[in-house]
Amino acid sequence: MDQQILQAVDIASSATADVQLKQQALEYITQIKDSSDGWQHCVNLLSSNAQLSPNVKFFIFQVLDSRLPFMDNSQKLAVKDYLFNYLKNLLDKNLVEPVFLRNALSKTFGLLFVHATLSCYQTLIKDLLSPVQAGGTFNELATDYYLRTLLVIHQEIGDQMIAREPEHHERNNLLKDAIRANDMTLMTESWKSILKHFSSTNTALKRDILNNTIQCIGEYVSWIEINLILDEEYLGLLYQFLASPDDQQKITTAGCFNEILHKKMAPIKKLELINFLNLTSILNQMDLKSKEADFDVNVAFSKLVENLGSELVNVLDTSSNEELANTEFKNLTINKIIDVFPLIFEYLDNDYDDVALEVFPFIGNFLLFLKKNITNEQVDFSYLSSDEILTTLLKKIIMRKKFDEDDDGSEEESIEQFQEVRNKLNSFHDSIVILNETLALDVMINCINESLFNSNSDWRTIELGMYELSHFSEILRNNVMNLPKTMINNSRPYFVFNEMLCKVIDGSTTFLVNHSLIQLLFFELVLKHYTFFTNNNIQVDGVNKDEILLKVLKIFVSNFGVFSENDKVKYRSWYLFYRFIKLTKPPVDDFILEELIKSLLPLLSFDFEVTSQAKLSEDIDLSLIDTNGSFDHQLYLFESIGLLLSLIRKSDKRVSMFESVLQPLFSNLEKCINNMSQLNLGLVVQVHHSLVSVGTILKGFESLNVVEFDEKFVALLQQISQVVLITLENFLAFNIVREASEFCVVRLFILFIKTPSEALEQLLSKFISVIMINFDKLKLQEINNFLNFIGQIMHHCGKSQQIYIMLNSLLTPLVAKVISRIETDSSAAQDDFMKRDILDTQKCFISLLVSMNSDHVSSLWLTNENKGTLVNIINLMFNYIYNYQNNDLSLVKVAITCINSLIQGVGLGKVVDPEDVFKNDTNVFEEAKQLLVTNALLLACEMSFKMKRELLNDAQYRNSILLEVIRTMKAVCYAGCEIPDLQSTKKNKAIKFNEEMVEQLRALLISNMGFPSDLAQDFVEKLVQFSDRQFLKYLIQLIEKM
Repeated sequence: MDQQILQAVDIASSATADVQLKQQALEYITQIKDSSDGWQHCVNLLSSNAQLSPNVKFFIFQVLDSRLPFMDNSQKLAVKDYLFNYLKNLLDKNLVEPVFLRNALSKTFGLLFVHATLSCYQTLIKDLLSPVQAGGTFNELATDYYLRTLLVIHQEIGDQMIAREPEHHERNNLLKDAIRANDMTLMTESWKSILKHFSSTNTALKRDILNNTIQCIGEYVSWIEINLILDEEYLGLLYQFLASPDDQQKITTAGCFNEILHKKMAPIKKLELINFLNLTSILNQMDLKSKEADFDVNVAFSKLVENLGSELVNVLDTSSNEELANTEFKNLTINKIIDVFPLIFEYLDNDYDDVALEVFPFIGNFLLFLKKNITNEQVDFSYLSSDEILTTLLKKIIMRKKFDEDDDGSEEESIEQFQEVRNKLNSFHDSIVILNETLALDVMINCINESLFNSNSDWRTIELGMYELSHFSEILRNNVMNLPKTMINNSRPYFVFNEMLCKVIDGSTTFLVNHSLIQLLFFELVLKHYTFFTNNNIQVDGVNKDEILLKVLKIFVSNFGVFSENDKVKYRSWYLFYRFIKLTKPPVDDFILEELIKSLLPLLSFDFEVTSQAKLSEDIDLSLIDTNGSFDHQLYLFESIGLLLSLIRKSDKRVSMFESVLQPLFSNLEKCINNMSQLNLGLVVQVHHSLVSVGTILKGFESLNVVEFDEKFVALLQQISQVVLITLENFLAFNIVREASEFCVVRLFILFIKTPSEALEQLLSKFISVIMINFDKLKLQEINNFLNFIGQIMHHCGKSQQIYIMLNSLLTPLVAKVISRIETDSSAAQDDFMKRDILDTQKCFISLLVSMNSDHVSSLWLTNENKGTLVNIINLMFNYIYNYQNNDLSLVKVAITCINSLIQGVGLGKVVDPEDVFKNDTNVFEEAKQLLVTNALLLACEMSFKMKRELLNDAQYRNSILLEVIRTMKAVCYAGCEIPDLQSTKKNKAIKFNEEMVEQLRALLISNMGFPSDLAQDFVEKLVQFSDRQFLKYLIQLIEKM
């Protein structure tokens, strides 16, 4: 078997072995690891004189590691003997094996300690230490194994970062106690001896030994007696290594001091420790010069400085008032904190953000401590919050926000990472504002002035000034100064900011040219403070706001903004300009608006071409088509044009400008129609873009007052309607053209309904006719959009006789087409995505039916054209509901809601809604009581009292389905009456309900559900008296009792 093990390990570790053979070797190795006696074969190999490969040795140690927890005491002792014999052989031959093998053997020794110390073998550490200095001289290799094993032992029993099972915590505590009782003094003495000896020698393993020794001190210090390593000789050695020319020794020693500082102690004891360590003086004596030091050394030392400062702050924070009453204790701690600041600033100023970030926790802890003690009248900490400290700190924080010299501000990833750093610095900045508002404001204003209005400033300095001004605005917006809300707009900071904003706008042309980041900050800032231009109560002495507004508009339409050569600035400023125009509606003269519009016209051409190789098809997904244009961004400009046009006061000028804007788009559409014989993907996309552009311009007119709708303007809208509909008819086969056309029609509809006219009727009639004739070509999402649009027509135009007549003729064919499409697609649906789309269409369709009642057009159901369709709809809804086990619950819910709305609308067999202006008492629904009301009550009983108990326990079912069932029962009981809001109805207000319907429900409960007469009476009384939620609670309790 020994030979088999050797062969299996060699094959498994071979890079050229046959795959199948390698798999067999791995399976065999696993068997050896899992077997109860595999370890014996391994130690036999280890004790033999055979030449074992490093891979075999490593495998042997792995097997021992995995089996040690399951061995009995005799087996553990046997393993101990094998391991020490193997170690002795290495020491006798002075055989230095590769690091991974030294670590592997040390790990096995460490695990042997963990699993044997409490049961059968208590002297492992002493036995490992014995050969270290046998014969009075240090054995370098023995020392190396001793230290590596100690590191493993700590990792196994003392490392707090490793999650462990509860039973292991108890075991590890016992092991720590054993070390404290038996080995602690010996270990700490050995570390000192090792450091003293190997610091003055020059051997092969010296570097590893010294670093591992220092690491041992740092790791064990958290749970051994710290006084054993706190003597002058020990510290002298550690200071020596802290200043070592070896960077790794510096890093390791700094980490060791960090662990010493983290030692849990009472505040007074911690201060004594810090005072004894004297690290601040030592570090100052080292003249660190962080900008010249190695990066990793800087990170290690900045962590050490941060820990030192944070521990001192924590001393004050955790001390009791009685302790702080000790003036010597308090003042010493405060002085120690102040002494740390030069070191903090040294690393805060470092060129690398990763180094500076290491001292951020101290700054945060320091400022948090000061904020917590702002109102502390018992202890005076004012020396820590002196103007000198806060001023220096804030200046350093602000300068840290500046871009590095080697960063050109063009890489998005770098900018995002730096913004995260800035966000943290901003939080420190805000804390200082809270501590001393006046001081912080003065520092910030000086920084902004020096950065923005210094002729010698480079782009990084100017960007810092703009960024600080933006942060100033955030401080005001978030009311960091905690001013009363009524005082913010009258406060000094607010006035100062507005002055700075005007100053920046006035002098912007001198610095905007420098960098894209500056330009973006400027436009974002202007938009953020648009109220400055709209609120007449905001005034700045000596500033003409109209002139300032004109300057902003001029800058927006300059090469700094919408005409920028930098795509990021250009596209972003298109959006910001649109938002600025929408929010401010600039009150400027018509000729300025005309100039703005004319200046934007060159940006409105479609400079794009389809770059993908996609073939033309009727179903086009624009997201999959690659173009080299910027159409999505251009839409902001088109809407801006619409907004600017709507602001022109002279109607004739507005219409003529509108025509000039539309003409290129109309010409483009005409050209596309004329070139239909040469159809290609680019042509169809061109049609789509043109239509969407027209619709987006119209969107800008939505706030136009109805008094501005003169004959010429309405005529132009009619012309647009004709162009859109003609284009739709020519390109009807293409989904993107249909969608774009509907977008335009909806925008036209929103404008036409402000002043209903024949033009609206013609638009709707033609559009609906085209869509209905070609209904089969529509995608499900298009059907959803069309249904939503019909709902909007009902809502806004239901009282128009001509529109009502059109809807009356539309309802039945529309319902038939939608139901047919749902059935067809449902039978063909294969995947969840398709089923989800069908469900969306079903819910959208039912929502339209529900809205007929709330939009007061329920009378449409009772016309001769639609009465038969009403029967089909009722049956369809009941079918959806009763098939609740196979249908989505959201569909079941809206179907019940639909039955509810039908009961309210036509439940009495006729329409009683006083707001339904076209109701006709001669139009009746004879089947209402049996088909709708009785079936609804039977449904309510089915969904309430005959459901499986586990379904009733489902929160979604209770809070959606059952609640909707209750509302349906209420709709029956209140048929022909107003359903009251029982949450807010006063108790003394009479509630009117349909007594006939209530009696029908009561009789049904007695006859069909077997309710006793008194229970049925109680049920209906509570139904009409309780709110929906109250009755739901009652109903659930009733069901549970049945």
